[in-house]
Amino acid sequence: MSQRICTWGGVEGFGCLAMRMTALAATVLVALSSPAIAASDTYRQEGVTLRLVALSPDAEGRVQAALAVDLDPGWKTYWIAPGPVGLAPALNFSASVGLDDPAVSLPVPIRFAEGDAQSVGYDEPVAFAIDAHATSPSPVLRLSALLGVCRELCVPVQASLEAAPSKSLSDRALVARAQSSAPPVAGSLAVASARWNAKGDALLIDAPSVREETSLEAFVSAGDGWSFGPPLLDEKGSKPVLSLPVLSRPSTVAELRSIDILLTIGESAQLSRAVPVASR
Repeated sequence: MSQRICTWGGVEGFGCLAMRMTALAATVLVALSSPAIAASDTYRQEGVTLRLVALSPDAEGRVQAALAVDLDPGWKTYWIAPGPVGLAPALNFSASVGLDDPAVSLPVPIRFAEGDAQSVGYDEPVAFAIDAHATSPSPVLRLSALLGVCRELCVPVQASLEAAPSKSLSDRALVARAQSSAPPVAGSLAVASARWNAKGDALLIDAPSVREETSLEAFVSAGDGWSFGPPLLDEKGSKPVLSLPVLSRPSTVAELRSIDILLTIGESAQLSRAVPVASR
């Protein structure tokens, strides 16, 4: 299914994006109410091909798997915290057989402009790493996926995918690529806590010292409705501090208790989960 929402030649800027994503949400509701399609390991739609693979359980019962998101040239998709106008991927594994609840790790994203807004996601093919534990001798990984992909038009992608354990070299290579691109959750870039600035319009975290020429980035996931802009580094105090400006927040604002932060410095990256946010 595809639906042209608006093109850059017609309506420009944030208004175009707001209209585009509102219509995308409506299209998603229609897609979700449609009859289920028989599952396979591959799904092709305008702009993207999805492929799900799973390896045979190892001696400890660990099952490594991957979802390949092969974007066509010029197309983009989104990270778990996509920004004010993007659509975060929704991945449901509840129909799997003989597996515990799989954990998904996404690669380090990039920021890209969409009209007057800025989104977080991917503009090249990527692979999401999946880890699970087998609870039966013959596990089957089943995924109900909903993603948004955009070019001049935005298209909701709804797919039912299924993968039985495989030993093929190509599947092993895909899983290895996904695992190697997933940011680690332990290391020297760990973030221990976050706090609000005086105005309450940015989160602050203590940052490691970096050389002036070293690129630094931070991506924040804080739940539905929250989005944060590129970090600003302040090295004037006794220790460097990253300021993460709020771009959007939920209409009903509850206290933000914790966030996930993906911090990158040069070629290094680390994901810190459930970082506590100090009360204002």
